[in-house]
Amino acid sequence: MKIVDRYLIRGFLSPLIYCIVLFTVLFIIVDGFNNLNDFLKYNISLKIILTYYLYLFPLLLVQIAPIAALVSILYVLGNLNRHNEISALKASGVSAFQILSPYLFMGILLSASILLISETLVPYSSINSTSIREGLIQKGSENNERAIKNVTLYGKKNRIIYAREYDVLTQTLRDIVILEDRPDQILASKLTAEKAHYENGAWVFYKVIKYDVDDKGDILGEPLVAEKLDFDMPEKPEDFIRQALQVEFMSARQLKDYIHHLKGTSRKLTRRLWVDFHYKIAFPFISFIVMLIGAPLAMKTERGSAMVGIGTSLMIVILYYGIASVCLAVGKGGFISPFLAAWFGNIFFAFIGIILIRQST
Repeated sequence: MKIVDRYLIRGFLSPLIYCIVLFTVLFIIVDGFNNLNDFLKYNISLKIILTYYLYLFPLLLVQIAPIAALVSILYVLGNLNRHNEISALKASGVSAFQILSPYLFMGILLSASILLISETLVPYSSINSTSIREGLIQKGSENNERAIKNVTLYGKKNRIIYAREYDVLTQTLRDIVILEDRPDQILASKLTAEKAHYENGAWVFYKVIKYDVDDKGDILGEPLVAEKLDFDMPEKPEDFIRQALQVEFMSARQLKDYIHHLKGTSRKLTRRLWVDFHYKIAFPFISFIVMLIGAPLAMKTERGSAMVGIGTSLMIVILYYGIASVCLAVGKGGFISPFLAAWFGNIFFAFIGIILIRQST
C-alpha cells in the first residue's frame, strides 16, 4: 500500500470511529432517559443495564454505520480541502480517482463487515437484548410486555404452532395449538395444551390433548390425554421470540430457511418475506453507496463548493432512503420483483456515484 493511501485511510478511520462512538453514546443517553422510570421503579441493577446495551450494540452499529461513514468522508475530504492537500496531490500527479480509491475500498470493506455482523452477531444479540428489555426492564408495564402475544410459528415436521402468549422471562408458552400436516398438506394430527415450559433443552407440555385424524378429518382412535408430556418439538425459545418480532432479528440465512418452511402457504406472505430477505443483503451496502456519492461531491476544490457538496450529499442520502422505502412497499405489494425492490436504490445511486466520480476525474 502506498504512503499516500495509508495517510488517506488513517484520516478516514479516526473520524469514523469517533462518529460511531459518539452516535452510540448519544443513543444510550437518550434511550436511558426514556427508560429511566423503569430502571428506578423496578430497581434494575447497573449490570443488567450494561448487559442490555452491550447486546443492543451490534444492531445499533448496523443502523448507524451508513451515517457515520457519510459524516466521516465529508469531514476528512473537507479537512483536506481546507488545507489545500487535494490541490497539492493533484499538482504532484495524483488523479482524483486515485485520491478516492482508498475511501471506496474502505466503503466496500465497511459494507462487507456490516453484512458479516448482520448475519452472525445481530440475530443472537438482538434476541438477548429483547429478552432483557421485555423480561426484566419492562416486566411491570401495564401491557405486560414480557409476554409476547399471539405467537404463530411455521415449525419443522410440517407443523404450525400457535400460542396465545410466550413469556420471555420464564420461557413458557400458554394456550397452545399444534397442527401437524402430512407431506401432501392434509392435516394429520392436532395437539392442544394449557402450557409448555422449556426445561433442560426440551419442551414439557402440561394438560395435553392430542389426536390423529384421517384424510377426511375424522378422529382416529382414542385421543391422548396427559397431565404432563415430553413432546418432541425441535424449536427453541429464541425461535418464538424471533418470529414474534417478525423478520428484523433474523439473519438472511435464517429468513431464507423460514420462507422455505412456508412453501405452499400464502403467496402474499412469502413475497413480502422475499423482499425482506433481499433487503437484508442489500442494506449493508448503503455505507459504500453513500461514500460513493458523498466523496466526489465533497472533494471539489472550488471556493464554496465543499459546503455545496456536503449539502447535496445529505440531500441525496435522504432521497435514497425515501426511494428505498417506496421500492420496498411496491415490491411487497407485488408490483416489482423482490430482488429489484431491495436493490433498486443501491443500483440507481451507485450509477449516480459512478457518474459523479467520472466528472471529478
